[in-house]
Amino acid sequence: MNDRDDVDRNSGAVHRRDLGRLIRLVVVAVLVLALVLLGVDNRHDVRIGYVVGEATGPVWLLIVASALGGLLIGALARLHRSPRD
Repeated sequence: MNDRDDVDRNSGAVHRRDLGRLIRLVVVAVLVLALVLLGVDNRHDVRIGYVVGEATGPVWLLIVASALGGLLIGALARLHRSPRD
């Protein structure tokens, strides 16, 4: 059996790595869509209180800022995870 036979036999196979990437892409797309729909549905202005003051802004901006903050904290936590022995 030569290499070409292996390629022809497995040409339609989906590898686990490719399936994992596809699932990850679909999950990210669904989360982005949910965030956009949530933002569109919440266009009212709200009061946002800080330690040193307060401001008024749309709810969607607060939601997006919170999501980005969560992504940043998650990325930083992933970077500082202790290596497994």
